[in-house]
Amino acid sequence: MSLLSKVLKIAVPIPKILHGDSFLFIGPHPDDIEIGAGATVYRLTSMGKKVKFLICTDGRYGTLDADMDDETLIKIRQAEAKKSAAHLGVDDVEFLPYPDGGDYNEYDLTKSIAKVICTFRPNFIFAPDPKLLTELHIDHIKVGQAASHAFIMSGTPKMAKNLGVESISLKGIAYYYTNRPNQYIKTSNLINKQIEAIKLFESQFPNTEEWQQNFKGLTLYIKLRATRFGLKRFWKSADGFCVLGPLHTHCAPESEDF
Repeated sequence: MSLLSKVLKIAVPIPKILHGDSFLFIGPHPDDIEIGAGATVYRLTSMGKKVKFLICTDGRYGTLDADMDDETLIKIRQAEAKKSAAHLGVDDVEFLPYPDGGDYNEYDLTKSIAKVICTFRPNFIFAPDPKLLTELHIDHIKVGQAASHAFIMSGTPKMAKNLGVESISLKGIAYYYTNRPNQYIKTSNLINKQIEAIKLFESQFPNTEEWQQNFKGLTLYIKLRATRFGLKRFWKSADGFCVLGPLHTHCAPESEDF
C-alpha cells in the first residue's frame, strides 16, 4: 500500500457496516444472498436492524430437469426464498422480473435496482462482487455491475428524478462473493442458522444422494470460508466484504488498495 493510500484510508475511512440501521441485500437468484452473506443477515436482524432482500432474476434455470415448466419453478423458488429469508429474520423480499440466464438489458436492471434503493432508502447495499475473476455466471456479473451503477444513480438527484423517485446518499456498498475483503463481520455461532436457511431451498438440494452430497460440499465450503475470514480477526468465524463509501467509488483509484 502506497503512502498516499495509507493517508487516504485514514482521511476517508471505509464505512462500518454495523453502524448502519437499514440494509438492502441484492441477489442474482434465490439462494445467493443466503450463500454469500446469510450469517451476516441473521446477525443484523438479531440486532434489530431493518433488512430487505431484492432478488433480480426468476431462477427459472435452477434445475437439472430440462422439461420442467418455467412458471412452476419460478413460483417454487420464490416461495423458498421467502421461507429462507424469514428463517433469517427478513420478512421483506422483493422479486424483479428479469429472466435467469442473462437475457436482459443491464441498464434496465440498473434502473430497477436504483428505484428500489431510493424507495427503501437503506444505509448500505450488498451485492455480488462483479470483479471476481473466477466468476463465470453471467447473472452474478450483471447484477453486481448493475448494483454498482445503481449505487451512483440512486445518489444523483436528476437521475433519480427521471426514475420518479428521490435520490439518497448511501453510506456504502458491500460486495459479497469477493476475494478482496476489507471488512469482516463476526459470525461466531451463526453459521448453522445460515446453513439451515440454505437448506430450505429444497428445489436446489432435493433429497437424492447426489444432491445431498452437493449440499454437504457447500456446507463444508461455507464453514471453511467463515473460518478463513475469522482468522483474519482472531475470531471463530466471519463474513468478509469489500466495502466502499461514496468517495471511494468515483475517480479514486487508490481505493483498490483499501
